[in-house]
Amino acid sequence: HTLADIAPGGRALVRAFDGLDADRREHLQSYGLVPGRPVRVVQHSPVTVVQVEHTHVAFEAHLAGEIEVEPLAVTG
Repeated sequence: HTLADIAPGGRALVRAFDGLDADRREHLQSYGLVPGRPVRVVQHSPVTVVQVEHTHVAFEAHLAGEIEVEPLAVTG
């Protein structure tokens, strides 16, 4: 699965983004988007927005297809 597969409101555990260049990976990691971290998808259009802990991170929608995730069950 990739982040693009997760519907808005869904949660996922970041697994990897090996297909991205080092600069792009570093940029995402600086915002807390790191392997092992749970995120919640807020929206995919016009840009992808995810919530990482208490921070919202926006990035180009096509990147969502490069971030490997494990879907998590939505609770509460």
